[in-house]
Amino acid sequence: MRFCNAFLLSLLCFGCQCKVPPSGKKEASKQEISINIETEPKTLDPRKVRSLTDINLVQTFMDGLMRVGKNGTTEKAIAETYKVSDDMKTYEFHLKDARWSNGDPVRASDFVYAWKKTLSNDFPSDYAFLLYSLKNAKAIKQGLLPTSMLGVSAKDDYTLVLQLDYPTPYFLELLTHPVFFPINQKVDIENPDWHKSANTFVGNGPFKIASWNHNDSIKAVKNETYWDASTVHLKAIEMVMVTAETGLSMFQNRELDWAGSPYSSIPTDAIATLKNQNMIKTDPLLGTYWIRTNTLQGPLRNENLRKALALAINRNDIVDHVTYSYQPATGIVPTSMGLQEAPYFNDGNEDEAKDLFQQAVEQENLSLESFPELTLTYAADTKNHRIAQAVQDQWKKSLGISVKLEAVEGKACLEKVSQGNYELAVGSWIADFRDPINFLEVFKTKFVGTNNTNWESPDYQKAIEETYLAKNSEERVEGLKKTEQILMNEMPVIPIFHYTMVHVTNNHLKDVVLTESGHIDFKWAYVEK
Repeated sequence: MRFCNAFLLSLLCFGCQCKVPPSGKKEASKQEISINIETEPKTLDPRKVRSLTDINLVQTFMDGLMRVGKNGTTEKAIAETYKVSDDMKTYEFHLKDARWSNGDPVRASDFVYAWKKTLSNDFPSDYAFLLYSLKNAKAIKQGLLPTSMLGVSAKDDYTLVLQLDYPTPYFLELLTHPVFFPINQKVDIENPDWHKSANTFVGNGPFKIASWNHNDSIKAVKNETYWDASTVHLKAIEMVMVTAETGLSMFQNRELDWAGSPYSSIPTDAIATLKNQNMIKTDPLLGTYWIRTNTLQGPLRNENLRKALALAINRNDIVDHVTYSYQPATGIVPTSMGLQEAPYFNDGNEDEAKDLFQQAVEQENLSLESFPELTLTYAADTKNHRIAQAVQDQWKKSLGISVKLEAVEGKACLEKVSQGNYELAVGSWIADFRDPINFLEVFKTKFVGTNNTNWESPDYQKAIEETYLAKNSEERVEGLKKTEQILMNEMPVIPIFHYTMVHVTNNHLKDVVLTESGHIDFKWAYVEK
């Protein structure tokens, strides 16, 4: 999941438990909770979601073939059974007797319809690339083949057959992502805007939308038509949209049961105090905060300049004195994924940064005096601003360059980056599934909707594609290492830190599933009496 960090820093900061009394506003017997989601969702169309907030909301209201289970592993959801061919390129799923929230049956054709729509050449979907393991999917999205050539078919109402272009070890986990969810075909054809209002939203998940006051709150209630409704204990989830500061205050006043990751953040100034009070626990999150470079903008075309900017940043200083958490990043794939054996570069290496910068200005026929002012764009919030200020100061001291800071509203930031209307931009990526390829494919080509750097490399593309055909896991891992090395050699994106999660919660709220990918699920949650 990628963001311009209107979403991320606000979205994901953290994850844990807070030792406070149970909420005084609700009785446990009512099984109702309140949480802070901080921002209005950009979309609840599973084909178009991009931010972590939107992905988590869609997974609350909808279900796919597979779902992350209570123990954190991938398990069957709408799929009753499935079988895989010996070459791991054909999957056949038999569906449960599941229903949409309007009472319609969930049919195999609803999956086929959703995927073909997503892959239509004129349909905007940043996550369409996750479907590319399906046979002919990429060529269809590029407009080279008709959607009728997609390797999916509905044998009957309850049998779905998928053909892949190549074996995909993580394919079942991919199916938990909203872009693989079905869409009620009849509803979508009659009203393409069905996902914008509580009155028209049709889902098939454990909860449904009872009310939606835009930019204020969403009320979710148990979906009695859900195929697994007997396991859903909560009767209602009130989702408020307030600032991190207000959310923490509401939590302390027992008006909220959850504040912090992955829906909202904890105010930076409060983290140290909460840690000292043992109210916060920090857990790893498979995500990386970075700075995108627009490789078509002025001197940023120069590889040596991009590397100089990367090496001049002191990440340890930022983590210790600005964010008070996180792990310095010298690669884009989180180290917990086991890919990076050693740093790709030395953090805060000013001497090498100065040498690379001097090479760059000479290659661009510039001097320090004539070097243009660069602009660093970021989504406006306190944490992003402090990080941007720290980077601005470090670049000034190490390289002598001036950087203008441009804080814009989150949605506007995303639009600027998507349109290539920036020089440097704060962004981030949270894993959709636990495999390094999910980070590396972000930059496979400059046309991938998640790249936004205008950078691409034939060698990089070849290295990624070779991993698809690896004969064993060892060969595949070596190929992934080679791929990340190429990216860090050319530095179209500058890694800053890997995330951790922090939240505070009513300790009477049990069985909330929170994964390393920042996905949160209240399907099994309940309030202890």
